[in-house]
Amino acid sequence: MESGPIKIEPISIRSRQSSRRLMPLSLFKWFAGVFLSVVLILLGVSAWFVFTARQVVITIAPVPESIAFSGSIFTPRIGDYYLMWPGEYTLAALKECFYPLDHRFRVSSDKQQRLHLKMQTLPGRVKIYAHPSDMTDSSIAGARVKIDGDEVGETPIEDFEVKPGFRKLEIRAENYQTLQIEVKVDGCGKLQVFNMALLPGWSDVFVSSVPQGANVQIDGRLFGNTPLSIQLAAGIYLLEISADGYETWKSRLVVKPNEPQEIKDIELRPADGKLAIHTKPAGANVLIGGIFIGQTPLKVDLSPNKDHVVQISKAGYEKTTRKVRVPSSMFKQLNVKLKPKEGIIRLLVEPADTELLVNGKSWGSVPGQFRLIAVEHTLEFKKKGYRSHRISITPRPGFPQELKITLKKESVAKETTPTMIVTKTGYSLKLIRPSSYTMGSSRREQGRKSNETLRKVELIRPFYMGLKEVTNMEFKKFMPRHNSGSFKSKPLNNADQPVVRTTWEKAALFCNWLSAKEALPPAYIKKGENLVAVEPLNTGYRLPTEAEWEYCARVYNKQAPLKYPWGQKFPPWKLSGNYSDQSAKDLLPTVLEGYNDGYGTTAPPARFIANGLGLYDMGGNVAEWCHDYYSIYSYAPEKTVVDPVGPENGKHHVIRGSSWKHGSISTLRLAYRSYGDGTREDVGFRVCRYLK
Repeated sequence: MESGPIKIEPISIRSRQSSRRLMPLSLFKWFAGVFLSVVLILLGVSAWFVFTARQVVITIAPVPESIAFSGSIFTPRIGDYYLMWPGEYTLAALKECFYPLDHRFRVSSDKQQRLHLKMQTLPGRVKIYAHPSDMTDSSIAGARVKIDGDEVGETPIEDFEVKPGFRKLEIRAENYQTLQIEVKVDGCGKLQVFNMALLPGWSDVFVSSVPQGANVQIDGRLFGNTPLSIQLAAGIYLLEISADGYETWKSRLVVKPNEPQEIKDIELRPADGKLAIHTKPAGANVLIGGIFIGQTPLKVDLSPNKDHVVQISKAGYEKTTRKVRVPSSMFKQLNVKLKPKEGIIRLLVEPADTELLVNGKSWGSVPGQFRLIAVEHTLEFKKKGYRSHRISITPRPGFPQELKITLKKESVAKETTPTMIVTKTGYSLKLIRPSSYTMGSSRREQGRKSNETLRKVELIRPFYMGLKEVTNMEFKKFMPRHNSGSFKSKPLNNADQPVVRTTWEKAALFCNWLSAKEALPPAYIKKGENLVAVEPLNTGYRLPTEAEWEYCARVYNKQAPLKYPWGQKFPPWKLSGNYSDQSAKDLLPTVLEGYNDGYGTTAPPARFIANGLGLYDMGGNVAEWCHDYYSIYSYAPEKTVVDPVGPENGKHHVIRGSSWKHGSISTLRLAYRSYGDGTREDVGFRVCRYLK
């Protein structure tokens, strides 16, 4: 088969290598353009973000291990701060041993802001047990547990969250000592176990007595009979051991925890017997073993099964002595009829038919002679138209006394005032006719105290001042149970010693008691709950006013008032009074050098020389209550006070003079004044009253 001619045409030929070179270059240019555009966009956005965001400084303590924010996709950190747009954010932070931090906060439009946060530590977990110190395999349930002072429960505590660090742990259980200890809590959720040993809070106490079988009481509760072992919690108790027919033995028992003690073979004394003493007449003084006990009728406890010497005396009667033995726990009565001592009084009285009164009681017409008991009596002779005559006399047994009395007619009779008077109890007072004087001391006087201002005083009314301080025997006639006690084992309660440890009120009531015996008006009356002086002062017995007391102590002639009880110069001359001296060096911290009066404590009144007015112990022995309330007087040199009785009321009363306990220069000065609000072992008193 034939075919036509074939036409051959030329074609264009290109190199493949050239085409490949052109395509990458174009692609690169395209990518470069895109990248440049993105960069420009990012730079623009960044610049816009930088200019529109706010700088927020965030500090977290402690520094967390990781921090994340929500509320924005873009929160870059630059140095110490974050860039954030205004708005709401949530910060989340994590750190080991701390609670996760999740905090919402708001970024405001302020350019710069600060946020301070603190992460909270994870607490520790504790188990707390208690057991006796000597029994580790035992446990104590119900012990109260405190951590840092807050009660958290009772043992056993199985799981309790506690802040980490050093904590004060306290465990209290009945009959155990309180445990206080510091423990370290690790925290971080770690579980720790504390098994604490408690020491016993009691002690074993062993008690035995002679005889055995005695009752043992502790704080009034009967525990059993001796010999006895008991467990007592730590503390202070009153231990009493008693048996029939024996005195109860008492002692203070101090129990310390975990310290056993033995109180062995306490020897019980046979119980006292009781003795009742009655005399006819009553009111006799009783001394047993030489010690004043009181006045009949009285009851007294005596040690049993031994002889006691009982001395009974009464003025005007013969002394009598009895030996008495009282069985243990038994009661015995002693009745004594006193034999009077009488003296004969012979009377020659004119005019005839004169009436005789003895101690205020009429005896009819004056007899030629009669007998009286040998005590002081007041005889009064009365007849109409004649001036009565009164005289005090003490009969002397075996020595008749004769009195010649001539009554004077009233028209020519002259009033006589006795210079001395004696109370119904035998207490003596002397008439003082005072004058004007300056009370107190000047500022220039050595040892002067600020309350001792000068005052011009004029005493117009004559008064009777007690010769001496009231004794225990005299005071116990009024208050038989009073006890002046002792000072460092030295007695202050002997019959002839001055009474001390008595209140102002009791001293005032004693004065009223004396007044009642003579039908005198009382100087003190009750006003509500208080005892106060009557106004104006009457002629009843009372305490001396401060001005009267100082006058009697300092003024008795026309010379300058005394500075000291014995004169104007220090030291005191020999035996001028009872002061803090060498005989008291074992009792008192300060004594007068080179002075010894022979009495370590109080001396019987009137053992030393009287002062110029015939009064005893106006310095030394005991300080003395005065009538007045205490006050500090203002200095008024132009003013004169007349018969001052002190302020109308006050809290305390005046105490004047020095005492055996205070023998320093300042207290020996007679201008010394103080005040008292109760009883003291160195304060007594003496009695005073107006003449009319």
